[in-house]
Amino acid sequence: MTLRVYDSNDGEKQRFEPIDDDRVRMYVCGQTVYDYMHIGHGRTYIAFDIIRRWLEFKGYAVQTVINITDVNDKINNRAEEEDREPHEVAEEYAQINLEDFESLGVTADAYPKASEYVDEMIEMVQELIDNGLAYESEGNVFFDVHAFEDYGKLSNQDLEHISPERDDILGMDAKEHPEDFVLWRARTHGPTWDSPWGEGIPGWHIECSAMSSALLGEQFDIHGGGSDLVFPHHEDEIAQAEGATGEKPWVNYWMHSGLVRMKDEKMSKSLGNFVPTRELLEEYDPAVLRLMIASTHYRKPFEYSEEALQEAKNNVAKLRNAVENVKAELRAVDTVPAKYDAADHAALNALYEHREQFIDAMDDDFNTPKALSHLYAIAEQANKYVGSADPKRPVLEKAAQFLQELGQVIGVLEDVEVSSDAGPFIDLLVDVREQLRENEQYEPADMIRDRLQDHGVVLEDTDDGGRWAWDQS
Repeated sequence: MTLRVYDSNDGEKQRFEPIDDDRVRMYVCGQTVYDYMHIGHGRTYIAFDIIRRWLEFKGYAVQTVINITDVNDKINNRAEEEDREPHEVAEEYAQINLEDFESLGVTADAYPKASEYVDEMIEMVQELIDNGLAYESEGNVFFDVHAFEDYGKLSNQDLEHISPERDDILGMDAKEHPEDFVLWRARTHGPTWDSPWGEGIPGWHIECSAMSSALLGEQFDIHGGGSDLVFPHHEDEIAQAEGATGEKPWVNYWMHSGLVRMKDEKMSKSLGNFVPTRELLEEYDPAVLRLMIASTHYRKPFEYSEEALQEAKNNVAKLRNAVENVKAELRAVDTVPAKYDAADHAALNALYEHREQFIDAMDDDFNTPKALSHLYAIAEQANKYVGSADPKRPVLEKAAQFLQELGQVIGVLEDVEVSSDAGPFIDLLVDVREQLRENEQYEPADMIRDRLQDHGVVLEDTDDGGRWAWDQS
């Protein structure tokens, strides 16, 4: 199946065709760094990280940018409450944010800070003024939405019925139209910058247009973020970028993740019903959070609950146990067989079929729930084959390979030890223990078992002798 991606701008799935044949450029809106990342933010970043991983699985070189908003009144307010400087608050939470990304397995090529791109923002604002799309008023600069013919297309609104921007920051008197939005805001207190229009700060929307264009070019492939950013943030980004450069479309595919809900309410800091990602990471393996997120399609709303976490924890354990079962059997099967029997062919065919179905699901707009069902099926088939009468090494190797490669796309099997220098020594200890048990020397045999367990090795006594695996609990 050819990769198809849902484009929010057109409201339908489209064949994915990047601007460059073998390269994908993707920008994901980051967060304002005045508090901890909550699992609602984490859902977006994990979803787009899985998208990045799948694109790389397909052979693309992916350039990913996630911005850091470190110029914002929320940061200033937090600093005032704590009697600190705004830059101190922003630096602290930016670092915490990056640490949480690393813990979650989310990676990007750049994490640009808004404060470091103010010159590029000022330049873009001036281009919009020169192009007749923006105007200065009382030291502020506004985008004239009536001068941009495509305004409202992404959010499917027309100017007669469009919702104006919030006016709690700037009064209506400074604007020519209620729908116009701010590009530059006059200000003389807090962190400010000089500009052709006087002292002030950039508007929120202009930062993403300027930073993404500076890092990814005037046109790029994917722009992602939460569905709550469609309007006004992403709508305004399009107007700014296309208005400044004249290049259309600025972005080929607009992709939005669904919101996370808790007890039928949107999870948000303003409602006080959020769960910090860092808090969850203290109790749960990052793979559990990733699997929980991947269990719902990225475009659909996700209902957070302790039950969802526990289910994901159990499923991660099942996948890891399947990998360890296969690896334990591989240690016991040294030779390549002369021929396969019907059971071997059936097992191989099932493994390949579920791998292909996993691929088809991911190629259908990154359908992770369906893809996971086939990953679970591979794990089930692997366990079944391990327990068969005469498992063959090549089949076991394929099972291990498919579990690892597909599990890594979701990011749930990366913690599993694939090989270890300690393996031969553990094998030796297991053999010694077997000899001790045969001689009814149970006390030293139990001591070996217990000492191995202290070092994360679990022993299983079978009819064919002892088997060991790394403890994944």
